Amino acid sequence: MVFEHIVQNLCTCFDGKPWYGVSLMEKLGQVPWEIVNDQVYGNKSIAVLVQHIINWRIFVVKKLDGDAAYDLIIDSNEDWTPIHIESKKEWENLMNDLRQSQTQLLEKLALQDEAVLHKRVPGKKYTFGPIITSISQHVIYHLGQISMLVSMHTN
Repeated sequence: MVFEHIVQNLCTCFDGKPWYGVSLMEKLGQVPWEIVNDQVYGNKSIAVLVQHIINWRIFVVKKLDGDAAYDLIIDSNEDWTPIHIESKKEWENLMNDLRQSQTQLLEKLALQDEAVLHKRVPGKKYTFGPIITSISQHVIYHLGQISMLVSMHTN
């Protein structure tokens, strides 16, 4: 029951109708590609935030595959990959990578059940429960940042 709720949250915040407003994909669909590299505060552009979201989804997929060696070091370039979008096509490719990461994550989770929440993440000292739960929270957090960046640019 809890596991299905977590998976539903992953779907809703990604491209559904969340209670708090727009989903990630709906918001990103409103973003002109010309502003995705803007760094209004700090060094986190919309493009970097999107790549960061992808990076952590890949982390979970690899861990669900049993890859103990794969890791993301917080605040490293693998965590916050520098990316600069040069064209609308590159932005569309990044959006396709994001969609693909969602598909891969949901496909891996479809092979699991509630028990996965209590299994230890390969190569880590914690279980899948917190990391799988936090993926949707992670999206919502960065969706807020993306929304702020867009509003700072348009106001």
